[in-house]
Amino acid sequence: MPAAYRGSAPGPRTGRLITPGLVDQHCHGLDGVDFATAPVHQVREALRELARRGVTRVVASLPTLPAADLLAAVRRLAPLVWEGTLAGLHLEGPFLSRHHCGAQSAQDVLEPGSDRSRRLLESLVQAGRHDHGGPDAQAIVAMTYAPELDAAEVVERTLFTAGVLPSPGHTDATEAEFITALQRWTGMHTPGPNLGGTGQQRRPAVTHLFNAMPGFHHRAPGPVPAALRAAARGDLRVELVADGLHVDPGVVLDVLRLAPGAVCVVSDASAATDAPAGAYTLGAVAIESARNTGIPENGISAAPRVAGQPTLASGAVTLDGALRNLLAWGVPTELAVPAVSTTPALTLPPARRASGWVEWEWEAENGTTAPGPPAVVIPPGAPGH
Repeated sequence: MPAAYRGSAPGPRTGRLITPGLVDQHCHGLDGVDFATAPVHQVREALRELARRGVTRVVASLPTLPAADLLAAVRRLAPLVWEGTLAGLHLEGPFLSRHHCGAQSAQDVLEPGSDRSRRLLESLVQAGRHDHGGPDAQAIVAMTYAPELDAAEVVERTLFTAGVLPSPGHTDATEAEFITALQRWTGMHTPGPNLGGTGQQRRPAVTHLFNAMPGFHHRAPGPVPAALRAAARGDLRVELVADGLHVDPGVVLDVLRLAPGAVCVVSDASAATDAPAGAYTLGAVAIESARNTGIPENGISAAPRVAGQPTLASGAVTLDGALRNLLAWGVPTELAVPAVSTTPALTLPPARRASGWVEWEWEAENGTTAPGPPAVVIPPGAPGH
């Protein structure tokens, strides 16, 4: 039995699945709570709700914001990382391609080469660093950036030095530009105290592969094939949003089979995810949910969108819902479970990877398709575990 899970094969009316606690490395919020702007007590409550659902380790993703607001958000949330409530912080920007901003605030996107950008980057890294130092001192675990931008290597080097993983995404890179960025990492990304040189090495992950980047074309391949080759070699990890809307389920299965140890399924959830229909925010961007309060058709909710636009603004389901989707789509358990637990845990410093255990029961109406709500959640750090 693979180490990622254990349990009995579910029958038509009963069964169980025991997995590590789920690890969501890209989550902006939940049900009215926007991590980037909400008070800390609301963030704590959202994390408690996710834990009740079996998502026991969460990296809070902060979208592109005005520089002062982004810095304030890091300072507000970093203490939650140092105390162990959050697994880390992920900055989705601000050094992104203006051609693929998606639901990011285009007016707050910056070019990395300016003095202002360098000062901001240094301030963010400093705000995420705990005074005690050491390999687990940096609250920020990753930053999404567009590797084709001028001076992108300054971002990469600064992040690697600080123990933060540069995460390619929201990019207009050609295949050649993407490969050049991977080659630049050679010599920057070496095992050591900042990146957790013991155990399995931390490696950058492409932010929500396929989304907010050029699509694959046989005469203009873009970044996707190069990212998949690197993932298959073990040089890179890739995120996938498994809500049935961001990426076709068949493509999700194909990528999992191609690079089974390198796929991090993420929720990309926001304040509008699992929320009643209405208006919400994703950092500085107005978004809206069209989700009704009934059971979503085919198990898939309508994904939140940028207000008044068709642009997807975040994931339609939380990570426990993504696990149910994977199993319902026929993804083998030995591929599905690591993708939502042990593989994304490798993004974290070694001391933050433990995620506890979850026992799932299978609902009668779902039969052998997917598990229902957790029956037992053993959080990380519980006595005897």
